[in-house]
Amino acid sequence: MYTTLKSLGWFITFCLLLVVAFLSLLHTPYAQPLLNPLVEKLSDHKISFGELHYSIQDPLHLTLSEVTIRTENELVIQHVDFWLSQHPIQQNKLAFDSIKIDGLSLQNGLPKTENLDWISIAQLSISNLDFANDDLVIRDAQAQLTNWSVEKEKTLPFEGNFQFSTQQLYWQGEALDDVLIDGYYSEDYTALHGISLTWRDSTITAQAELKENKLWVIPQFTLRKFNLESDNADIIGKPLAWLSQQYFTYQFERIDLLDINIELPQFSVNNLSLSAENVLLPYHLWQQSNANISFNADSLVWNEHIIEKPIFNLMLNGKEANISTLSFDIFDGNVQLEGKISPTEINLKSLTLSQIKWLLSEREVSIIQKYIKQLEQVKIAELDVNNIQLIQLDNQHPYQVSGVNAEGHDLDLLRYYQWGLWDGKLSLSASNASFNYLLTQQLLIEMNAENGLWTIERALFPLAEGLVGLNGSIYLTQDSQPWQLEAYGDGLPISYLTTFFPNTIPLEGVAEFNLNANGLAANRDSFNYSFNGELNIIPREMTTTKTAKELWQFKLGLTPDDEGQNTSPENKNKDKKTFPTHYPIQVEPIKIVANRGRISITPITIIGDGFNYNIEGDYDLVNPENAQTVTSITQECHQLVQKLFSKEIQIINYCQ
Repeated sequence: MYTTLKSLGWFITFCLLLVVAFLSLLHTPYAQPLLNPLVEKLSDHKISFGELHYSIQDPLHLTLSEVTIRTENELVIQHVDFWLSQHPIQQNKLAFDSIKIDGLSLQNGLPKTENLDWISIAQLSISNLDFANDDLVIRDAQAQLTNWSVEKEKTLPFEGNFQFSTQQLYWQGEALDDVLIDGYYSEDYTALHGISLTWRDSTITAQAELKENKLWVIPQFTLRKFNLESDNADIIGKPLAWLSQQYFTYQFERIDLLDINIELPQFSVNNLSLSAENVLLPYHLWQQSNANISFNADSLVWNEHIIEKPIFNLMLNGKEANISTLSFDIFDGNVQLEGKISPTEINLKSLTLSQIKWLLSEREVSIIQKYIKQLEQVKIAELDVNNIQLIQLDNQHPYQVSGVNAEGHDLDLLRYYQWGLWDGKLSLSASNASFNYLLTQQLLIEMNAENGLWTIERALFPLAEGLVGLNGSIYLTQDSQPWQLEAYGDGLPISYLTTFFPNTIPLEGVAEFNLNANGLAANRDSFNYSFNGELNIIPREMTTTKTAKELWQFKLGLTPDDEGQNTSPENKNKDKKTFPTHYPIQVEPIKIVANRGRISITPITIIGDGFNYNIEGDYDLVNPENAQTVTSITQECHQLVQKLFSKEIQIINYCQ
């Protein structure tokens, strides 16, 4: 027994001597050739180093310099400090409390780490890091990681807190300066406690959390002093395209865009400030839930229209936007509104339009019409319109109104895709207006509705030489929608009336008229079957601008005989502005009666110098193709006969 204990003591003493000898060698020039083969054996890599520093006073600390690791791509590290754990073997791995790497260049992406699964590092620090891979380049970066350990089931070889910073980072050709990221990472949860960087003289700060590897929750994102122009517009498209390819959902608890300037061909904005809460991307605008958005700007340009001082505050909740404030200056005027809108409904608490002068283009009219067609409901509790001017000249029925004023209360304007005044009270006035070049001044319309009974109390349209007025009602909430209309006037230009009917001849003059009509308006068929009424017209001061011969040629579509003549130099030098000659004609009073859609026209005869023009027959709204209404012009013993709404002309010769 004594011999055995004595032998064991000598063995322990020998081992201690070996350890002491090994540690002593670390202070001699023999350390490098001794450790190089050992490290290569442990790591399965060809590794060499230039210098080694070790102190017995700090036995768990080792420093290597000029380390070279030869794998597929050679890695060079300037300095490495190792702090071995007091419990060096943990979970069958060599455990380090800390490893600090100073001066590392990775020019071909991240190295493979599968063969380093035999070590674990509680704290890993890397400084003076250069990195390049595909479209990402990093210069002079610093990184700190916790719990570094290669595991087959882990996506990244660490878990815990991390920090990353660099003075400059290139991504997709863009330079990001002063980048700082501080966060926490695990397999099923990632938190970025702080992100800050500078990009094109703008600053970005943010926080983010990744939940279930699907949803990025972003408590705060701030972008300051950002400028976007046409020549660099793709700088937004590239990162947005990259984000969409990651198949994440982004929930912004708060977004702040401050001092933003954008200059693009179709859109520009100056000094924009935008704040948003609870915004979900890439979801559509009408898919948001309890999202608050507010912005203001000095000015913006959209579709070539300048909008000044826009202020906007709204909440998005499903397919509804609750606008608490909307105000902007446009077309030399101002727009203010408050209420709710959706793709199919408009429900406003108030709408105020002031001093607007809008020249509508055909494209703008088309956009408005397209939007109106998809609406199902329009309500405005308070409407206030002051001195508005609207001009539309591109349409085949041009119009313009100036000095428009309107006041409305509790207006229900659209139900079941049908426009009308279902409820409320509305008054309209304008200093002047024209439709199809018919001029009126100081027009006035007053109407109200209660429970679907829409009543036009009075509508007055003063003309240059007279007045047109009307009143009427329609019961919109009844299934059949019965209606009645009374219209009257004097001084109405005959030329304006003839533009609505085909196959007429040029007529000038004024008319006095009276119309009483009623029927049902549930749909087109019920209107046609139920239309009743009587129209009486008394023409006065009637003339035509064509002679009998010219009228004949006009109806046949022939070129007048004298066209192209009288082109002598003397006549060419004369004032080209000429006025047509007016030839007096005689027209008897006109009476048209409608009974359940069948319209009877008392024969109308227009007598002029050398011709008679006649309109006679009946017209059926239900069966217009069977209409027997004909127009005819007779000159001496020749007659041209044409059915109403037909292009065919019959020539009859009564000459013997």
